[in-house]
Amino acid sequence: MLSKREILLAVTFLIIGALVSSIAVYGFMAAEISSLKSEIEELEKYAPPKERPIAVITAFPGELDLIVKEMNKTGKVEVIKIGSWTFFYGTLYGKKVVAFFSGIGKTNAAAGTELCIARFNPKAIIFTGIAGGVPEFADIGDITISTAVAHHDYGRVIPPGGLPGVEYPETADLIRGFVPRGVPIFKDGKKLRIVFFNASTELVDLALKAAKEIDFGVVPGTNRTPVVRTGIIVTGDQFIASTQKCEWLYKVFNALATEMEGASVAQVAYMHNIPWVIIRCHSDRADDIAEKIIKEFWRYAAVNAAKLTLKMVELWPESM
Repeated sequence: MLSKREILLAVTFLIIGALVSSIAVYGFMAAEISSLKSEIEELEKYAPPKERPIAVITAFPGELDLIVKEMNKTGKVEVIKIGSWTFFYGTLYGKKVVAFFSGIGKTNAAAGTELCIARFNPKAIIFTGIAGGVPEFADIGDITISTAVAHHDYGRVIPPGGLPGVEYPETADLIRGFVPRGVPIFKDGKKLRIVFFNASTELVDLALKAAKEIDFGVVPGTNRTPVVRTGIIVTGDQFIASTQKCEWLYKVFNALATEMEGASVAQVAYMHNIPWVIIRCHSDRADDIAEKIIKEFWRYAAVNAAKLTLKMVELWPESM
């Protein structure tokens, strides 16, 4: 039979053992909770903001500079780097805005837009910058607001002149051996083939309203002021500097401007049901001398495209 002293020692050891175990468990739990808290904080960095911003996208820095400059004037701008993209997130005229340049070309534009949507969940997308005017009347300095966009370089390559006995659609460029087609899209369980992606009519109307309040100045070296039009913009991974190609783009697509990003942005936005519009100021006429002309006018065109975009944000209605 155990003495009282032995019983007391046994109970004491049991209590000490229980306390040690509790401390170990508590320490483990505290470490787990701290680790979980850190993981949550890290995830929150990448969670979309509660207030959905307006996304403003350009192809290269020179088109973005004025946008970011204005954002810095109106409040604190947070610089967020993800992969190869740098996003400027802040306030512009009292509205939440995220702005960035995607890089030139269709792949850069699509990848940047997808990342922007995943990270910021924007309520609308404005892609803004320079482009080449397609028809002769779409002159340097003029502005095209997209009603729709299309990929002009998606399709089938055929022998120049076509194959004997084969009928081709009127849209075929038999001189170069190319037949354009709609882009295949899988959405809501359906396979679609889309030629034209339609811009938001509300954003087009807002752009037209904003344009009426802007003094774009005189086109350098001329006495004419820019003309603002709505119409079709075409996109391809090609810098167009060919009068003959322009004639085909106008004939087939009725295009007013050609560039290298817009349709890719529109396609991604369409997949996510996000309204969008493309704003383009003509830096050249995409003709045989376009490579020379763009060097003279791209800054003027980039600034005017940015001016229109800024005014759109300023006039942005609460209902949108």
